[in-house]
Amino acid sequence: MNVSHMTRRRAIQAGTAAAGLALLPTAMQVTAQDEIQLTFWNSTLPIEDPNDLTKPLEDFYVYQAITRFEEANPSITVAIETFPGGNDLFTKYRTASVAQDGPSVMGIWSGTYMLQFQEFLEPMGPHFTEEERALLTGWEAVNPDFDPDSPDIYGVPAGSDGVTAFFYNKRLLADAGLDPEQDWPANIDAFFTYLDAIAESGVTPLTLGENAIIWQVLLWWIGQTIGGAPGFGEFANGERNFSDPEIVNIIQRWQGLYDYTVPGAETMEGSEAGQVFAGEEAAMTTGLFGSIDDMRGFFGEDLGMVKLPNFSEDAPLLDGGIGGPGVAFIVSNYDPNVEAAVGFVKFLMSAEELELRAASGEGHLVNLAGVDASALYDDPFKITQQDWANEPGTIFWPDNILNAELTTEIKVQSQLAWTSEISAEEFASRVDAKRDEVIGS
Repeated sequence: MNVSHMTRRRAIQAGTAAAGLALLPTAMQVTAQDEIQLTFWNSTLPIEDPNDLTKPLEDFYVYQAITRFEEANPSITVAIETFPGGNDLFTKYRTASVAQDGPSVMGIWSGTYMLQFQEFLEPMGPHFTEEERALLTGWEAVNPDFDPDSPDIYGVPAGSDGVTAFFYNKRLLADAGLDPEQDWPANIDAFFTYLDAIAESGVTPLTLGENAIIWQVLLWWIGQTIGGAPGFGEFANGERNFSDPEIVNIIQRWQGLYDYTVPGAETMEGSEAGQVFAGEEAAMTTGLFGSIDDMRGFFGEDLGMVKLPNFSEDAPLLDGGIGGPGVAFIVSNYDPNVEAAVGFVKFLMSAEELELRAASGEGHLVNLAGVDASALYDDPFKITQQDWANEPGTIFWPDNILNAELTTEIKVQSQLAWTSEISAEEFASRVDAKRDEVIGS
């Protein structure tokens, strides 16, 4: 954990917003007679640089943004504490909120991870006008119906993970006579033909981590078949089953990837899978926006990026992937300075600040609606990821939609199915049984 308090110092030059970008208010419209202190539990904005461990805190975007906010609002100070995201943070927030001693503002994983705390969250609908909401994407991630137009919102989407893609070694694929930019497979049968060609060249086609095999690959094929996030909602409430024949068929075909993948994927960390790819022991791996810089460092212009193939050309959703707005900012409804806290969130999510965040190269893609990505990024892959994230084929993270117990069950059973310790039918029936247990049917 990192704990720091931002003193007001000379404002950092913010620069001008790119032409054509609509702006949210940069300074909160709140007057105050007394000094206000906000607490900010940060788990979304980086404060460490793995390439420069000596980088001082004041050089990170989040500290510079707080300085700008305090300069614009002289009666307000922001105390920042940074924690890793995940279960430990969830427990800490719940414990603090029961005592009404939690943060004014917190960064958190969106969807059901965030909504489990709904009783403690300030409703954001009354605080945002239609015009303000229209400037950001990702509102489906912060309401119980996962509906981007719902007024029933309990957080503000705070960035985008981009879209799951295959990154590939251009040279290795060229040695196999393949060029994904020209001949990428259109369906699952063509994809297996592609993998055969790579294997015949003497290279293992895929390296995948334990989360990639399920949440990035299998759930994309299932998600595009059931119409995306609404379909996963039907799984969660029992209107649809994993044991439906079309889903079992997808699981069976997915199990076939095992023979083309570096052994141990079911327990391999994503970073380890990336190292295998960097060592040219496999031709392709999965990743999102956050993978680009590291992979560029290894491959330079030999790095390629393409969307995951469609399972079927007849699926309701095509040419997309898993990803989108995986993080959000929330305001605690018991905080004595709710209006100031909302103002701080609006400041962080203003177009000017999102531009500066993008320029820093830190954290997630920005979730500005209609943004010209080429005005924010130089790397063509980052520009492409920004555009992909806003396309209709992008499916919001299924584990952010499903109940946490069901998410855990899917991962456990998928590891057994991946190694064929259980059949596709058994995998599906076990997941359905857990879902029924969760909803009490």
